[in-house]
Amino acid sequence: MVFVSAGIISVSPKRAIKLQYGLENKEETVLWEYIKETHALQTSFNAEGGITDQKLLKLEQHTIRELADDFIGRNGIDVREGVFEEVKLDKRCPHCGKHAIKRYSQDISEPSAVPVMPVYICMECKGQSYFLTDEYLDTLIKKHKDMFEPGELEELSKNEQTFIKEVKEYIIRVFAAKKILNIK
Repeated sequence: MVFVSAGIISVSPKRAIKLQYGLENKEETVLWEYIKETHALQTSFNAEGGITDQKLLKLEQHTIRELADDFIGRNGIDVREGVFEEVKLDKRCPHCGKHAIKRYSQDISEPSAVPVMPVYICMECKGQSYFLTDEYLDTLIKKHKDMFEPGELEELSKNEQTFIKEVKEYIIRVFAAKKILNIK
């Protein structure tokens, strides 16, 4: 049985909705943000602010509040209202060392601009960087098996951990070639 504790829901001035709750003795946060009026970005974070999942959702006839309420209902979370604070990654910029990084996706206005990988911008030096949690990579691979060749999928089914490690190493090389540093 999964134990879900009570949660705190809050709304930002930009109408983003944040839900913080406990799950199996871990703090989880889910954030719903409008991307135009047609889409919502649903992002899940771990306790240190690392992204563990991200979904771009077409709203159709829904609001992000309805998406949040549906999530709360499906997971049986008892919520109370709270004060909104931005979700921040508790890490230093790998370029300048300051605690001034924010998610790139916080400032996008087009659904097509949502990055697949969690990219960050430093508010001090404007350097780009990325932070990839193991949970995010695992979810990304499992949700997008169509991105892989049949031989790669066979490797995934034989030894999942080795395959995920190889994909992570490939991602590191791609970002290094673009001079986008890894946040540690």
